[in-house]
Parts: sequence; structure tokens; C-alpha cells
Amino acid sequence: MIHGAFIWISLLFLLFLKLYITLFMKKIPVFLIALAAGLIAGCALAFLPCNHGPQFDWTTVVMDGSRTGAVPVNAENVDTALGSFDGETYKAPSGRTWTSGPVPEVAAMLLDAQPGMARLKQVVGHSAKMMMNVRTEPETPLSNLVVDAFRERGTKEFKKPMDFAITNFGGIRIPMPEGAITLEDVESMFPFKNYLAFARVKGENLLKLFDQLALTKSFQAISGAKVTVRGQKVTEALVGGKPVDPARVYNVTTIDFLLDGGDGISIGALAEEVKLTHLLLKDVMLDYIRAKEAAGEMVDGNLDGRVTMLEE
Repeated sequence: MIHGAFIWISLLFLLFLKLYITLFMKKIPVFLIALAAGLIAGCALAFLPCNHGPQFDWTTVVMDGSRTGAVPVNAENVDTALGSFDGETYKAPSGRTWTSGPVPEVAAMLLDAQPGMARLKQVVGHSAKMMMNVRTEPETPLSNLVVDAFRERGTKEFKKPMDFAITNFGGIRIPMPEGAITLEDVESMFPFKNYLAFARVKGENLLKLFDQLALTKSFQAISGAKVTVRGQKVTEALVGGKPVDPARVYNVTTIDFLLDGGDGISIGALAEEVKLTHLLLKDVMLDYIRAKEAAGEMVDGNLDGRVTMLEE
């Protein structure tokens, strides 16, 4: 209310000054100028945000299932992870019970959904360690694992050795868990309908791609190459352990998303030839994990210095 009155007084005073000048054409006294300036300043302050509103103290609560004892559902704990609901009473894993309110309602919905999700709980392999899907580093154990698997599948699918492979960090949506890997993990990791693709790219254009990626914060996931960037400029580019030959044509495994502008990358425009497949990335990774399991091997990825990004 006070701010509103102040604004109206200021406006009326300005109108008075205009009328004074128009009727009398006289010089404005200094005290009027000073008063006008003060009122206008007051008007400005009236529009500034103030800190007189309600103040709150926020408390962070960890969602750890402490109220119910509920835990994420996996292949081993489907029957016990969420508790049980008999139509009237929800009995939590902690032993606590609810008969009304949102807790039993939400629990009932989650429990009802479990039979339809049973297929996704099947174990397809095992991982040696937890691997995060970080997008801020030039390479990660998980991204190296994934892009190496894509290059391996490209060699098999296109019946020729793949010199190089590239995929995007953003396409790997969740971490790889330690221990049992479920079908749900794989499908959640690659939820998009992206497909494996092949391109034949001249070395000079491969170097252009590296130059473009050098301008980003974290490059992208690559296989078969070693690239060093200093001050956003490529200082070393090796494919197969040798410097990139501008005149040579390289066999490249990639994904359809990166062929025509995905994440700002257009490999299709750089390629001499492009081929698409009907292989979804989730199926490529699923086949890789199952093959490891059949061989009695753990799925694992490691850092190997394939991309190094340095400041000037």
C-alpha cells in the first residue's frame, strides 16, 4: 500500500512540473528538481524486490525407505522389496502397517505393476563394478565399455574390421550396476530407438570431426582411436595406433542419431558411404552382456587414456 501511494505521488508531482513549465515558462527552482529526484528514486525503490516476505528453513530428507523399509526391486527381492497389500492393509517390509492415506494407495499401485514387469527382472549378466554414466569427462569406464561393444558388433555386422567407433554420452541414460545386470537395467540404459550404423569416412574428415569435438567440454565416447586435445585444439590423433592419414578411408561404427545432427554431429555429411541397420543399441548391448555371461565372464570397463583434454 505504501509503495503504491508513493508511485502515485511521484507521478502527480511530475505532472505538476510539466504544467508549471508549460504555463509559466520559467526556470525550475533547485529545490523542486531535488524533490523530483527524491520522489523518482523512491518510485524506483518501490519496484525493487524486497526481503520482507516469509522466510523458510528447508530440511533435506534422504529417501532411504526408512519409514517403510521398501527398497528398489531387483531379480532377487521381487517378493519382499515392497511389502504386501491385502486390499485393506499395507504391510511394509519394516513390519509397519497402514490402512489409510497415500502410503497404502501408492504401495498398491506399485505392487499391482510388478507382475507386468517380471520379464524385466531376469538377470542377463554380471558386472564387475558400478560404472556411472558421467557426461562431464572425456572418457569413463562405462562409455568405453559401450563404444567398444558397438565397434565389436560393427565388425561382425558389416563383415569388415571397424577402424573407429563413436557414440554419444547422452545416449547412455543410467549407470551400470555392480553385480547382477537385469534386462530392466539394459533397457533403461538405452531407452531410445537408436540403431547401429556404418560409415566410410576419409581421414581428412575424421580429423574435422575430432576438431569439432575438441571444442566441446568432454568430447564423445570413441573406440579405436587416441586423441589428445590442448586448449581446444587437437595435438594428437591416432587410429589403430597410427596418425590419421587424411587420404585413407576409415571404417566407422556409429549410431543413426549422430549421422544427421544429433548432439551437433553430422557424420553422414562427412562420409563417403553410410549404411543403417535394424539393430537397436539396447539389443547390441544385451547380446554383448549375454555373451559375456555365457563365457563365464564379468562385464567390465576401464579408463585407458583414449581421450585426453588439457588446458592451454
